[in-house]
Amino acid sequence: MNEGAAGHGCGHNMFGTASLGAAIAIKELMDAGKIKGTIKFLGTPAEEKYFAKVWMVKAGLWDDVDINLSWHPGSTIEADQQTGLSLIDFIVEFSGQAAHASMDPWNGRSASDALELYTTGINYYREHILPTTRIHYHIQDGGQVVNVVPDYAKLWVRVRDPKRTKMLPTYERVKAMAEGAAIMANVDYKISLVSGIYETLVNRTGGMAMQKNLELLGPITYTEEEIAFGKAIQKATGKPEVGMAGGVKPFKETDPNAGGGSTDVGDVSWNVPNINLGVSVAPYDTPWHSWAVVACGGMSIGHKGMLHATKALGITAVDLFENQKLRTEITEEFKQRKGSEVYEPMIDGPPPIGDNK
Repeated sequence: MNEGAAGHGCGHNMFGTASLGAAIAIKELMDAGKIKGTIKFLGTPAEEKYFAKVWMVKAGLWDDVDINLSWHPGSTIEADQQTGLSLIDFIVEFSGQAAHASMDPWNGRSASDALELYTTGINYYREHILPTTRIHYHIQDGGQVVNVVPDYAKLWVRVRDPKRTKMLPTYERVKAMAEGAAIMANVDYKISLVSGIYETLVNRTGGMAMQKNLELLGPITYTEEEIAFGKAIQKATGKPEVGMAGGVKPFKETDPNAGGGSTDVGDVSWNVPNINLGVSVAPYDTPWHSWAVVACGGMSIGHKGMLHATKALGITAVDLFENQKLRTEITEEFKQRKGSEVYEPMIDGPPPIGDNK
């Protein structure tokens, strides 16, 4: 990563590099005749907005894969055993009638009135949803000028929950509110699905294999300058100045109601067993989706974490190639956890290729 290059507030600019490093190492072992099998390296465009892995899963890119390995930048090192949150994204648009806001507002039908009524309904609804459920929205167009009754308004809405089966009823209710808001404001409305993703189906057998290798690798060590940089980041973001957390966390129990973020790895994990890990690329307790993570990703703190992830992924991949019993046990756990639930991708239509807005 070059100085001044683009970064990401969640460290996603380091995803592909670490995974590619592990894939190259495995390929070289195969070329040397030390292990046999097939290694696939799959990158993901538009992971934050459209969750491209959903379309990739639907296209069959994991159909011939036995086990998937993934990682996510973090502020600790651990074999990830959290489910994350299922999620669904949709766009709500209101269309009314423009009019002069002072001279003849009675001739107007305000799309922004509908938008405000809609967001008010969402915010009152928050009291009556499960504590684990999250609703976010971003107003993308609330009108352009003050002296015109807006004839168009648009917002992006997201619903999350640790279980897709609990998230979907909330999604249906929030969609219904859009119709109610449109009726009250006497405007038309349109709902467009962006994409949706499953919670991650954890695999403890695979996680324990990863944990063993993390303990084999040991902690990441930091220079005095790196520790000072980390504490400066913590000070600037109002966090305790404790520095880096480079040690390996103990293997923990899975919490089915844990909060946190969402990832389209979840959709992969409902189609093939997945092993995920987190590696420190920023100081402990750093705010994510912030400039602080970007700053660490552009210097040695982030680089060390990225290379550590490469090693952990590569070593665990070697174990999977060499240990048939381990592969079988991971697959059996996957089948047991998935049960009878049928995977249904939450997308509508082809991938939005070319949309860089």
